[in-house]
Amino acid sequence: MNKAATTLFLFFVFLPCLFAQSQLDSLDIIKNAPLSNYFYNNFDKQLNTFNLHSILLMNIKANSFHFNVNENYNTTYIRAADASTRDEHVFSATGYYDMGSYYNLGLSVNNNIYSDSRQIEINQASTSDLLVFSQINPFDKISIAPFVGYENNRQIGENDYGAIYGGEGLLNNYSASDFILQSQVKFQNEDISPRKNTLRFFNFAAIDSFSNDFRNKINFQYFQNRKDFFYLADSTTAAKFNITNNIQSRIETINVLEDSLSYDRFLNLFSLDLAGRFTWRTIDRDTRYRTLTNQSASSFDTKINESKLEFESTTSYLTENFFGALRFDYSERDEKHLTKDFTGSIRSFYDERSDLESMNNNTAERLSLSFIGGLKLSSSDVLSFSLYQNRLRYDTPSLDNYDDRDELLSIVRLRYTRELNPFLNVFIGAEGTVNHIVYIYSEESSNNNINRIIKLSTGGTYSGQTISSTNSFEVSANYTVYDFEDIIQNYQSYSFRQFSATDSSRIKLTDRVDFVHFGYIKLSEQGDLKWASFSTNPTRYLQEVFSIPKLVLYYNRSAVSFGLRIYSLNTYSYKDLVKSLDSRYLSVAPLTEFSLILRKSLNISLIGWYEFISSSSQAGTQQANLSMNVKWNF
Repeated sequence: MNKAATTLFLFFVFLPCLFAQSQLDSLDIIKNAPLSNYFYNNFDKQLNTFNLHSILLMNIKANSFHFNVNENYNTTYIRAADASTRDEHVFSATGYYDMGSYYNLGLSVNNNIYSDSRQIEINQASTSDLLVFSQINPFDKISIAPFVGYENNRQIGENDYGAIYGGEGLLNNYSASDFILQSQVKFQNEDISPRKNTLRFFNFAAIDSFSNDFRNKINFQYFQNRKDFFYLADSTTAAKFNITNNIQSRIETINVLEDSLSYDRFLNLFSLDLAGRFTWRTIDRDTRYRTLTNQSASSFDTKINESKLEFESTTSYLTENFFGALRFDYSERDEKHLTKDFTGSIRSFYDERSDLESMNNNTAERLSLSFIGGLKLSSSDVLSFSLYQNRLRYDTPSLDNYDDRDELLSIVRLRYTRELNPFLNVFIGAEGTVNHIVYIYSEESSNNNINRIIKLSTGGTYSGQTISSTNSFEVSANYTVYDFEDIIQNYQSYSFRQFSATDSSRIKLTDRVDFVHFGYIKLSEQGDLKWASFSTNPTRYLQEVFSIPKLVLYYNRSAVSFGLRIYSLNTYSYKDLVKSLDSRYLSVAPLTEFSLILRKSLNISLIGWYEFISSSSQAGTQQANLSMNVKWNF
């Protein structure tokens, strides 16, 4: 079979069973590379929240036998008057036997559990399945993996059993003439009567490299996911159909068509990247059991149609002393909310629901332009700058929705860095932001405002043999001015000004002992603003201090730290421009840390502090906090 005939054969026969390399994470059976061996465990207790997160990835290979384990467990407990616990557990174990370079046979076990003690709509759900699969490699760079099995799916107390079956496929960088083809697909059915869940995924990409400097990629993606959910049926529906829970189907369908182009020597000066993308998406909801009695506007199912057009362009220029990149983005999105009628419905309720849904219809147009650059003034001086301009136009066709608005955002940043000597780098920077929001209709125009933010910062980093320190200082001013504050008393322009200083330092006392400090100070003032005269009347003042000084002792691959964790927050109010204390909060905690590194593969860390808390609002309290982390690459 010649090359052209082979390409056509692949395209028409195997393409429906193929996957694209860029989406390999969606493959459950076909793996492009063996899993790493990794263990991660983190326990964190702060205030009244306890969290445990554990991950295990394990890959074992013995001759022709392969065994993989993937486990992810996360639990959170909040201790309060109404205590709550949330557990999430994902586990999979796969073993397969290679029967040659073209075929293998395997078994997979999967278990997913979600549990939440709160009384939410779905607070208990689990899925367990056992699959038999085989992976076939009929041609080079092509893999197909059919599977079949049995599943138990449990949701809000109901257990459903049934067959699960489907297939996966992969086409990995197949060369055909001047093109590189990548594709992948996944087909899965879960027949768990009375419910049915399905998954359809298809991705195809063709890459054409005309030369070393020019590359074009066309990509199409189709995704459809159907999930059936139980929810408590109303008394009338439950009596008529002899059920406890009704079923709602949610079907989400996404189509994406994309074309991207890269040209590294555009006009022999620039690098050019262009991309266009069109996405159309639907979310369709259907209720399984329905009665014609006790109808209301909520009796109707809905559907959402969304289309989005995007275009982006980036042009960059690089020389020995200058780098610059100009980016342009444009997008249009149209979203429509529809009401689905059913036989025997009452027209007035249908019209009411249609009106409510139509209020959510909207279109959005976004246009942004950004530029980043850096200029090397000398071997020791660098000037960097950036500009961002964004415009959003949001419209709602419904005459009952007044959220139509225009937003204009501008951000400018400038930073100068100088290396004074091999030990000391300093910087100075400035940033300005202007955000203007204008609501079109008078019903919402009281929210029209202009927000202006100005920041000035300076600092530096010193790295010596004994002392290393990074410090920064920043002053910022935030002014929000409402357009109609003189007419509407509840909308008052305000200012928020802040000074902050941050320190991160290390002093080497001996070969085995360091003194380390991290901390910051924030002084903030909020006040009423008169923009016309640029005057403020202060109303609130905050003083926030955070500091962790500690001694670190090193021995071989371990480190032990002893220190204090100090946090203070004082709030003040003003009366006749006289500042008076409103509230006081102080936390002082002895702190201990331990860390151990073994062969660069096992990291163990333990941090604990015991807080002594005093505040003006309650009696003194004590609180223990603990964080433990283990990382092991084995």
